[in-house]
Parts: sequence; C-alpha cells; structure tokens
Amino acid sequence: MTDLAPADIDPEACAAVVGVAARFGQAGDLGAFRERLRAPGEAVTDEPLADPYVFDHKFFGISPRESVVLDPQQRILLECAHHALEDAAHDPTRDDAVVGIYAGGATTTHAARLRRQADRSPHTDDRQIRAATGADFLASRVAYKLALTGPAVSVQAAGATALVAVHTAVQALLGGECDLALAGSVTVHAPEGGAVATGGCGVVVLKPLRAALDDGDRIYAVVRGTAVGTAGPGESAEAGRGRTVRDALVVSGVAADTVVAIDTPAGSGVTDTAPAAAAFIRAVLAVHDAEHQSGGAGRPRRAGVSGSGPFGTHAHVILEEAPAPESLIGAPSSAAEVGRQLIPFSAKSPTALAGAAARLGRHLEQAKGAEELQDAAWTLQTGRTAYAHRGFVVAQDHAEAAAALAEVKIKAKDRAGAGSVGVAPPVVFTFPGHGGQHVGMGRGLYRLDPYFRADLDRCAEHVRAAAGVDLRVIFDPRGEEAEETARQFLADGAIVQLALFVLEYALARAFIRWGIRPSAVVGHSLGGYAAACVAGVFSFPDAIRMVIKRTELLLGLADGAMAAVRLGEAELLPLLPEGVGIAAISGPDQVTISGPREPVTRFVEEQAAKGLETRLLKIPGAGHSSLVDPVLDEYEAFLTGIVFHEPAIRIVSDTTGTWADPAEISTPAYWCRHMRNAVRYHDVLETLQAVEGSALVEVGPGTTLTSLARRHGELRWSHPILQGLPHPTDPTPDTQILLSTIGSLWAAGVEVEWPALHPLRDPRKTSLPGYPFERSAFPVPGA
Repeated sequence: MTDLAPADIDPEACAAVVGVAARFGQAGDLGAFRERLRAPGEAVTDEPLADPYVFDHKFFGISPRESVVLDPQQRILLECAHHALEDAAHDPTRDDAVVGIYAGGATTTHAARLRRQADRSPHTDDRQIRAATGADFLASRVAYKLALTGPAVSVQAAGATALVAVHTAVQALLGGECDLALAGSVTVHAPEGGAVATGGCGVVVLKPLRAALDDGDRIYAVVRGTAVGTAGPGESAEAGRGRTVRDALVVSGVAADTVVAIDTPAGSGVTDTAPAAAAFIRAVLAVHDAEHQSGGAGRPRRAGVSGSGPFGTHAHVILEEAPAPESLIGAPSSAAEVGRQLIPFSAKSPTALAGAAARLGRHLEQAKGAEELQDAAWTLQTGRTAYAHRGFVVAQDHAEAAAALAEVKIKAKDRAGAGSVGVAPPVVFTFPGHGGQHVGMGRGLYRLDPYFRADLDRCAEHVRAAAGVDLRVIFDPRGEEAEETARQFLADGAIVQLALFVLEYALARAFIRWGIRPSAVVGHSLGGYAAACVAGVFSFPDAIRMVIKRTELLLGLADGAMAAVRLGEAELLPLLPEGVGIAAISGPDQVTISGPREPVTRFVEEQAAKGLETRLLKIPGAGHSSLVDPVLDEYEAFLTGIVFHEPAIRIVSDTTGTWADPAEISTPAYWCRHMRNAVRYHDVLETLQAVEGSALVEVGPGTTLTSLARRHGELRWSHPILQGLPHPTDPTPDTQILLSTIGSLWAAGVEVEWPALHPLRDPRKTSLPGYPFERSAFPVPGA
C-alpha cells in the first residue's frame, strides 16, 4: 500500500477536527479530561458523573418546569454542544455557515419515571415526555436551541454511536450537505433508588480540511478516513471489526504500520454510547498534543479508533496530526511586533461575566508560551457570541492580560472595563483644535498599523506638495536631530495647524476602518475642518488648501493674543476692554478671549492681580476676534474655488452650538463666520447631551475635549466619553488608549471590525475556556 506524505493529503477529501468538548466522570470539561489523560494510570474509570443533574436552563431559554422533564442526557448534550462550537471558534451570530449535528444517546428510564409520577406534572402530556426523553430527539433539540440549520440526525449504534456519528458527519461535509458538523454521543445512567449516576458526553466539531486551512482554524486532528460495517452471516465479530479497520485504511490511503496507536472504548471506562466518544477524543488529543510520540521516520502521528456494539455495527476512524500551523499561515511574530491586544469577553449575566473573566485569566496565566496572545484575542473577538454583559482588557502579553482580568470589576454600568449592553450608542467624533500637539503624536499607531501609516503618509505627501514640508518628522522622529526638527516645526504656527488636521483626519479614517462609524461629528475651531472633511463637506486636498489659507491669514493679522479666563460669559462681557472679544465658550466658567495683544495682556495682568484665574495661550493668530474682519473678504473669495457638498454625516456646528444646517455649512459664508465668530463648545455639549446615550470619541491628540465633556453637567454620567490618543504628558502607549476606547465602545454595543485590528499578522484560532454555565439542580424523579 502506498503511504501518502502529509503534503499529499487531499484537503478536499478529508475533514478536520476543529472543536472538542468532553465531560466524562469527574472530568467536567475538556481541560480536566486532558489532565486525566496525562496523569499516570487509568485516565477515566467507571466513576460517578460529576453533577449529572445540574443544568443552566436560563442560558438555553428553557423553563424550570420543562427542565425537570428534560432527560439529563439532553441537558448535558446541549451544554457540551455549545462548548464544542465555542472551542471551534464558531459564532452563529456572525457566521452564516450551515451547521449539522449527528449524535446519539443511551436508552434511559427517565420517561418511565416521569409517567409513574405524572401527578406531579399534570400539565405534561405523553408527547412532551417523549420529546424530552427520547433518543430520537437528541440531535433535533440541540439544533433547535443552538440555531443550527443543517441536518439534525440522531444516531443509534450502541457502542459505535459516536464513531458512526463522526463517519456520517464527515460524509455530509464532503458531500456539501453542511459547512460544519457536530458529532458525538452522551450517556447518563441514573439508577433507581438513589444510586450514583455514571456516564459522560463527548462532542467534536468537524469541518472540511480545505475550509479549516483557509479559515485559519486550530486543527486538533485530520480525519483521514472512516468506515462502518457489520459482521456478515457466519462471520465472527472480530472478523467484522477487522474488515472495517481495513476498509478505513483503504479510504485513508495509509499503511497499517504507520498508525501507531489504536484506541478502543474499553480504555475509557464509560458505558453504552459514550465510550467511543471518549476514545475518539482521547485519540484526537494523542495526535495533537506535542508531548506524544511522533509517527517516526518523518511521518505524522496517526491513530485509529474503533467502536462496536454487541451483535451490531462496527466503526473505525483513522486520525492524523494536523499540518504545522506555521507552514500554513506564517511564523508567529513577537508580542512587541504584533502589539497590544484587546481581549473581549461576555456573558448573559454579571455573575457569569465574572466567571468568564476568572476562567480566562487562569487559562492565560497557564498558557504562557503555548499560544500567541493575539490568537486568544482573535478567537474571542470573532469566535464567541457577544452577549449583553461585556468586559474587556488590553494587554501586551499573557501575564499582563491575566493580571488585568483578575482586577476586572463586574458592574452593570462600569464602562472602564465591564458593562451591560442595551441599544448600541450613536458615536460622535469630536475633533480638537490647537493645544494637544506634541512631538511623536500618533507615533505608536504609525509604527504598528500599516494602514494608518499609509493614510498618514498619503496625507503628508499632499502637504509636502502643497506647503513644501514633510510632517512625518513630527509624528515619528527618528534620532535626536529629527526630534529637534519636530520641535521647531511645532513652534511654527503654519506647520502645527496642518499637522493637527492631518493627524485627526487619518485617525478618523482608522476608527472608521475599525468599525467605529460616527453618526455625528463636531470640531473645536481648527477641528471643525477635520469634522467637515470626514463628513464629506469638502475633499481632503481642498481641506489642506483651506487650512493653509486660513493659517496664512491668521498669522498675517495685526499682533494679537488669546487668553483663558475662569469666568462665565455673562460675567466676563462687561469686564472686557474695547477691541477684545470672546473667542470660545468651553464651559460655564471657561472662556477664551481674543484681540489685540496689548489690551489682552493688560486685562490678564489686571484680573490676575484681583485673584481671577487667567492665563495667556500659545496659539498663533488671534482668531475668532475683530482682528479677523479685514481678511474675511479675501478668505471668502478664496473659498469660491472650493467644491462644497452637503454633509453625509450630521454635524454639530461649533459656531452656533447646534446642529448645522446642511445647506448652510456647505457655503463659503459659513466658513468665514467659523473663522470670525466664537467657538460655542459649551452649547455643543448641551446639544450632544440631548442625544441619548451617545458616545463621544475625541479624535486627535490630547484630552482637551474629553476633559470638557467629563465636566459637563449630566453628560459625564449618561454618555461614554473616550479619548483617541494620550495627553502629551501621558506615557501610556497610543495603542493602549485606542484599544481601550474600542473596547469600551464594543462593551457599549458598537460592532467592531475585528480583522482590522490585526494588520501585522494573520491570527489563528485557539482553544479557550468555554462559557461558565450558571447551573441549577433538576434531579431525576426517583433517582
């Protein structure tokens, strides 16, 4: 017989095991079962089944009354099937794959007990009892409760049930009947008179090998071939089993001497339909786990699994270790190269959310070096259903993630790391003006995200062509000389305005690429240009021209100055000297004044002597003042060469503090008033406060607008207020801030484009702890 090398495997003719769930004896999950396999001596014995009568009925939407009637086999199979799909990183709300299930169970006395005690359940008829206890309904109930749309086939083959289920599932996958298939079996023996229940359940998720490779699935093992048969007339059971094994070898195309392990149900110590499931999972882990022996002579590890029933069906499956993932997707990168990771988790209740955080933290603490943190993040982001109660952490490595998970506070309204989702909030992008600029602003994201870098490079090239300066030295200076050049650039009023606009525009595009799409935008002074450009009022090249012209005009004004005053608008107006006006109202007692330098400076000195908090601002050009009046005609004439459009996204005007009229904001006259009139950001926040639940995201360097919003009335309590980049004095990495903001938005219900968070390496799916079911006891009558 010709033996095929791994490279000769036909991915179109094989299936892959991509998910596993196990519950046998005292091993309550796959992790515990795996540990039992590694321990010396017998892996699993005929020991009592741990917690056979508990069930998370609320998770599956099953009433307590129905749960009492439901056979424990159906309850346990439901939970195992859900865990298996989680282990396969299959999120039915995200993936429209056709999923089938092929499963069987043992004959139980549950129905008879219910009928004997019918007086305790007068509202339960015989039809309901049969559906809740019959083995015929095992697969269909799982399909119904887990929203599976493929075939739901109950398999009954005694001790071969699980392997026949695998065989049938593989045939269905290769025949195109479904895209994904669950296969397994369950046995729960609950003897009369209070004897301890025994049994177990095992479920695997199968997928065509080609699809598993293409999708970057974590592959436990490859199903090389399967066969099912029975002993013929006059043929012994042993002869029938042998023929079935030979048939499986022929289908697999491998030589018998390359199969180094043969597993049978007897080695797993459970009875009826579950033993073959335990044996199959044990063989899957044997060919997958690194500590097991290789196949020898450069061959992959292979194992065969047999299952038989007395006077019944024989089944045999040939398994082979999966190809090395590095050869499929690319070698893993270092944590520093990949960057920080956003680790999301969710549950249906606060208690389960706390349990999910604890389980995940323990797993990551133990998994150091065994998996990429990025793979864990990817699996949670794309392979788990996002429930109403959500939390997240951001971390660079496993230890940091585990420590952060240990500290997560589970509070229904805690937006810092955990929360409860209602309706997804509308997102408002807020674009700051002058003040948050600093050397290296956006550097972390520029170095780690090639798409952001490409956007910023493209924008910088536009500026270089229009203004003859390369802004990239500000964003990512390399070396002391570059740092000094960046500082000089930031001291130049013309350059700093362009740098702020370009960074804000590129950062907005990054947020949109990550799935954070604004329902409204607003800017503060210069930030209004970024807001309008993102909303489509004018093109990016035209915006650059506008910013250059605006800055040129402001810097050419008569010598002016601006100052911040800690006083309300009404109280301040009577105190202002002639020629000095209000340039911005940022809060009830936070006003900026603007005008000729001499009266502004004198006012600051006089009021400071009286104890009023006031200070001069380092902002080029005294905009938003009467000094602008002489250049308004020139600016309006320039703006006639700009192509304006009505905004595609709603805009709050920082000139009026209210929603902008789409027709008005797309005129030269509006942008002249925008340069001349006061910035009414306090009124902007009043307008946004009326947008129930909206999330405010500051798109730019610093935290000026974030701080204003957090000090504004009820806004800080009723709206998520988030920053895009760190404050100039904050050493926190850009990506830590950005991922925390994205995590907070996801926790509030915003849909995130998870693939966009992984630009440097194609992540793979990995095995993570399953959902922490909150189980209640539903004892079997008479048990």
